[in-house]
Amino acid sequence: METEMVRKEQQATTTKKEYIEILGDTVVPVRILSAIVISICLSIGGYFLGKSFFPKIAEAKMVGSYSLLLGIAGSVLGLIICANLFKPSRILTEEETSSEGLEEILLSMQVDPKAEYELIKDDPVTKKEMEELGILETFKRSGGRKQQ
Repeated sequence: METEMVRKEQQATTTKKEYIEILGDTVVPVRILSAIVISICLSIGGYFLGKSFFPKIAEAKMVGSYSLLLGIAGSVLGLIICANLFKPSRILTEEETSSEGLEEILLSMQVDPKAEYELIKDDPVTKKEMEELGILETFKRSGGRKQQ
């Protein structure tokens, strides 16, 4: 069940793929702005609703606290609504890394595999973690190949 806003936003993104990066995540500007507006409206709306409703049923000194709690509840409701409206649109794929792939990665990072292996060999904690992950042998071969 799609809303009209989601359909329009999908049409806009299919014709023109424009993304921005916010806090290390890549997002569609229309989605992030919509989420911000929804969250602000619900949280501030909840606060002001509490300011008008709670004086009738609560003590005067507690009205501000109860209103703030209703505003926080509005924020949580906004979070739930935005999470359901704006599903992630990226697709993550995993690939098996071979020793050649690891070597390419290390070289692209401008890292010397031999020097890195020497550091790992001297650190028992890191060495154990890499053995548990099953990448120590690959790393060892990559480091050994670079040194020859």
